[in-house]
Amino acid sequence: MKKLLIATTALVMTTGVAAAEITLSGDARMGMIYDGEDVQFGSRVRLKFNMTGESDTGLSYGASFRVDQEDFNNTYRSAAFGNRGVVWISGTYGKLSMGDPVGAAEAVHGDLFAVGYTDGAVAFDPEEFNYLVGDGANRNQGPTVLYEYTMNQLSFFASATDGVARDWGDVTRGDFDDFDFDDGDDIDAAWSLGVKYDGDQFFGGLSYSDSDIGEEIGASIGGSWNQLSGKLVYLDYDIDEVAGTGARDKSYGIDVVYEMDDAWTIGGFWRRDEWTADVVALNNTGDEFDMFGIGAQYNLGGGVTLAGGIIDSDYVDDTVADLGVKFTF
Repeated sequence: MKKLLIATTALVMTTGVAAAEITLSGDARMGMIYDGEDVQFGSRVRLKFNMTGESDTGLSYGASFRVDQEDFNNTYRSAAFGNRGVVWISGTYGKLSMGDPVGAAEAVHGDLFAVGYTDGAVAFDPEEFNYLVGDGANRNQGPTVLYEYTMNQLSFFASATDGVARDWGDVTRGDFDDFDFDDGDDIDAAWSLGVKYDGDQFFGGLSYSDSDIGEEIGASIGGSWNQLSGKLVYLDYDIDEVAGTGARDKSYGIDVVYEMDDAWTIGGFWRRDEWTADVVALNNTGDEFDMFGIGAQYNLGGGVTLAGGIIDSDYVDDTVADLGVKFTF
């Protein structure tokens, strides 16, 4: 990835700061999307600020956020208010991140292979698991803190949220006259623990998560052999049902990726969600939902990649596809 250097050794001070720098990076994409009925154009561009530094005492620190994550009028999801972007510090005793990092379970297991030039967005990201802690879907949990420490081939992770879910509504920054700050909803602080073994060719991980709605136990195993890689992820939930509509019971899936050479990458995934009762999805109803996709991408060099994929999802109850070009800057 090419980066535009804004400031090299931009900050040199006497209070223990050795050097710091700010760089810009970004990504963009454009192409065509088939939503099951019509073909549409789809494009996106994002700019990211990356800030890093190192103190005289050997501590590394940094922060990053995208332009689209910074909206001073959106106090509920904004880098300026700790719910977007990431701030971190690391040293001999591990790395501590705060803001919008992944939770410990997701740090251990990750998600499945993202298909197409939209990286699965054409089908509402079916390759992404619904983790209980620190996931993008759990926006009511507030900011997340993640601690990670690696010793030889073992990595340990711990994460938590602050246990406060305040509904900011339509409040505009600086206009709090009619807002009751004593009316925030307190919830149980969500937390997650995980451990991962990463060998030369194989890896495996375990995790446990707890939030105000229930518990989650996760396991994963995978590996790489020459140009072939893959993994299996299994999540078991114990979640309270809401108004008899059912709750997520299990979620598991597998992916396989083949890097043919320095240019071609072909991959696919399959995932299933099991619910305790019938639930109404986007265009379907049931207690089991299967999703699978396959895609390929060709690296044209210089940060340009041609990519396309096909995804079938029971949630959408349709087959969708995309084809386009991705750029990194």
